[in-house]
Amino acid sequence: MQDSTRRAPVVYWLTEAFFPPLVGGQELIASYLAQGLYARGLQVQVITRQTLPASPARENIQGVAVRRINPPGMLKGKGFGAILPVLGFMVRLAWMLIKDAARYDVVVVSGAKIMPLVVIPLCALLRKKCVLRVESYFELHETISTESMRTMGSRRGRFLFSLLESARNRALRNAHAVIAISAQINAELLKRGVAPAKIVPLPNGVSLRKFRPVTAAERSALRARLSLPDDGRPIVLYAGRMARAKGVPLLIEAWPTLFANHPELYLVLVGSGNRSFDDCEAQVKERVKQLGLERDIAFFPETEAVVEYLQAADLWVFPTEYEGFSLALAEAMGCALTVLATSVGAAPQLIQQGRNGFLFPPLDTQAVIDVFEAALKVRDQWPAIGAAAREAVSQYDLDLIATRYAELCRSLLDGRGPGSNR
Repeated sequence: MQDSTRRAPVVYWLTEAFFPPLVGGQELIASYLAQGLYARGLQVQVITRQTLPASPARENIQGVAVRRINPPGMLKGKGFGAILPVLGFMVRLAWMLIKDAARYDVVVVSGAKIMPLVVIPLCALLRKKCVLRVESYFELHETISTESMRTMGSRRGRFLFSLLESARNRALRNAHAVIAISAQINAELLKRGVAPAKIVPLPNGVSLRKFRPVTAAERSALRARLSLPDDGRPIVLYAGRMARAKGVPLLIEAWPTLFANHPELYLVLVGSGNRSFDDCEAQVKERVKQLGLERDIAFFPETEAVVEYLQAADLWVFPTEYEGFSLALAEAMGCALTVLATSVGAAPQLIQQGRNGFLFPPLDTQAVIDVFEAALKVRDQWPAIGAAAREAVSQYDLDLIATRYAELCRSLLDGRGPGSNR
């Protein structure tokens, strides 16, 4: 019988960005999982970086304590201009972990770039369990962003990159557990010398109660409320950051050919680029005007109610260049949409070509055109394809994934190790 006087384990979740106020995959999954841990009897403190405009330095969100520390704003892509702010953030973070050492038991680090270099050695010194969550395959290859390398100069950038890469790989190997959200990330961790026993294959989770298909009547009502056409035109949805790395400009360049062949298509883009270092929102909107497609391509601002757009759409397209385990993809599949996604990250694990969605290679305009043609040829099969898509993500229900996170934290504290959570 458990000792009633024993306090609940305390988890410090460290992440560069958090929801609210930021609405992105990494921010949302951190919020979902932190709340999931709290619901399973763990105390959770989120420590994140301040935003612009500033959010409260401290607040409690559905039981989860959130602390935001300076510096604020976007640092990615600023090269040497980011060094002092990043160092300042790391110093504040390290001091907080030292000062609060008696208050927490497990540290979860969201992201495998700079934070692990400080946090993992510090956890070893403080004898705290440390879990590293790798957010994408790409971040394992980009300790310093390409944009930062350019601003630093190639020689200095390469030298600093090699130093940080070596230190980061050492940190990866020293974490108590490393979460791989896709098979691609799992394989990359093995290449970098992480012990197989420390790697925990644990994908992102999606709330299948929230992200669900709707009836035809519900869809019509949503389209009316969202000012979308409901005249039989197939509504194609992209929802996410308006960023070059997400492939949005590529999609727009493919659209004139697609629209010439299929003038019934209606493209809806939901999101903003204002917090992305590779913001392409203005460029994309200008390009749509140049192409004379303003009546057939609609833009909507970033929203917390993206589920409504998913439930109102027929097709979902995701031309991203790289991903880890795309939360947006899982949400679209949960809504039983026919999805067209690049074959990166976890997409090849989730999608069986033609059965529950369609895959295409990234950075290829003709591939975008070809995958749409393939999907449009089987329009009568979209309901069955959507149903198979929802079935494919049933094993990633958020409740199941949050339970596994809680079990992982407890297994580390009980001395059983990450392998006991599989």
